[in-house]
Amino acid sequence: MRTQVSLVRCDDYDPDKVQSAVRRSVDLLGGMGSFIRPGERVLIKPNLLKGRPPSDAVTTHPEIVRSVIRLVHQAGALALVGDSPGIGDLRAVAERSGVLAVIEQEGASLAEFDEAVSVKGRGRFQRFEIARTAIEADAIINLPKLKTHGMMVLTGAVKNLFGCVPGKRKVQWHFNTGVDHGSFTLMLVELSSLLKPRLTVMDAIVGMEGNGPGSGEPSRIGVVLAGQDPVALDVVSGLVIGLPPEDLPVIRAASTAGIGTSSQENIQVLGDDLAGVVVPNFKLPPREHTEWRLPEWARTGFKDALTTRPVIDQHKCVQCGICQNDCPRQAIAGGGKLRIDYRRCIRCFCCQEFCPQGAITVGQGWLLRFLRQSPGPRRPGQT
Repeated sequence: MRTQVSLVRCDDYDPDKVQSAVRRSVDLLGGMGSFIRPGERVLIKPNLLKGRPPSDAVTTHPEIVRSVIRLVHQAGALALVGDSPGIGDLRAVAERSGVLAVIEQEGASLAEFDEAVSVKGRGRFQRFEIARTAIEADAIINLPKLKTHGMMVLTGAVKNLFGCVPGKRKVQWHFNTGVDHGSFTLMLVELSSLLKPRLTVMDAIVGMEGNGPGSGEPSRIGVVLAGQDPVALDVVSGLVIGLPPEDLPVIRAASTAGIGTSSQENIQVLGDDLAGVVVPNFKLPPREHTEWRLPEWARTGFKDALTTRPVIDQHKCVQCGICQNDCPRQAIAGGGKLRIDYRRCIRCFCCQEFCPQGAITVGQGWLLRFLRQSPGPRRPGQT
């Protein structure tokens, strides 16, 4: 039997439209009662990267959160809403993003990720420190936002669960895996498999393109996606913006590890027609970390020329120091203006993700720019 992912059109965040779309997306999969039982404590995990208003498309929209809380309560379960933001404390971020008001209006609880427990892994990574709230919840419902990402190309269902790793422990994972982006991506896939969310509902009504996940441009996509398998859902979300599965690092890692459903042929899309919602010309960040696929001598000699890397826009930078504090390799120095030491930089893009001013973008080495300008495979739908 093929893995099922539901896809439902929704043009905007009108509360009634969102409620209808989310309910239909879940009903196509058997209804909320198929995923949770009465009396269970259900952790709802949105993307609450930082405190920005819903119109900026940085966080999961509060109406998506509201709709899922209502379905959980109607199923007789208790709803908790939690995350570990990249910048700021949870309550402040939830308030700024509009999610706190929804939590209070719907009688749910805000769940802080302020305590971690050590959990044994099931694959290459043998130990994870995960928020106690996530471990002790009876079930997790994952609410990602479809956004671009400098390192992962897209951040979606699998990547959103990384927020269950509290605080600075996320930065430590970047430090531990270093320049081996394949290792970091495998960690994300194994973490997703360990947490095993009962259901994922993706906010792709308005996503983010360009300089995501925190400083890109809102992009109207117009769909809600739902599924039990985060990997399969990420496959379908990529197809919605014209990206085949093999272009997404998280899908390649999942395929290699044998986790989830990474083949489009093994996924059944329910609801509205996928071909009718594909977004043309969705702006992606510069990608292809060509360096990691080359032999050692080439990686050493052509590192700067062949990689994407964070670039500071000095006109936007206010020298708040957030990027310096969160850099896992301490590769950013101040003194007049901020500078990045690319010899130390591991291209994790934490600085770009956390910058509150949008002053850090994804740049390309000169040889990578040349290669990307050369004729190559076309994305689906291109002519």
